[in-house]
Amino acid sequence: MTPQTRMGGAVIRLGLALALPTAVVASIAVPDTLAQEAGTTAEERSDWQRKKCDVYARALTEILDHVGREGVSDRFLAQNQAFIDSGCLADVDACPETDDDVEVANGLTIATMNAGAASSFSPFRCRG
Repeated sequence: MTPQTRMGGAVIRLGLALALPTAVVASIAVPDTLAQEAGTTAEERSDWQRKKCDVYARALTEILDHVGREGVSDRFLAQNQAFIDSGCLADVDACPETDDDVEVANGLTIATMNAGAASSFSPFRCRG
C-alpha cells in the first residue's frame, strides 16, 4: 500500500467520522432552516448557510490536523480559507492540484454532504 493510498483511506475515514454526528443534527435542523431565505452576504446568511460553513471549516481543520499539510498545495489551502472567510459564499476556485489536495477535497465533500449540504456547496472548481 502506498503512502497516498494510506492517506486517502485515512481522509475518507476521517471525513466520515467528522460527518456522522453532524448528519444527525442536520437531518433534524434542515426542514426548519430550508424555509429561510438564503443570504448573499456573510451577515445575511441563514442559520443553515452558517451551519454548512461551520461544518466545512471544522472539517478542514480536523482533516489537516489528522493528515498534515505536507503535499497539500498552498494555493489550495489559501482558496479554501478565502471560501471560509467569505462565509462560504464566495465563488472561489479551490482547484485540487496535487493528490493530497484531492484527498482533502474528498474528505471535505464527504463531511459536508453527510451534514446535509449538496455536493455543489464546496468550492472545488478548476476553471481556466
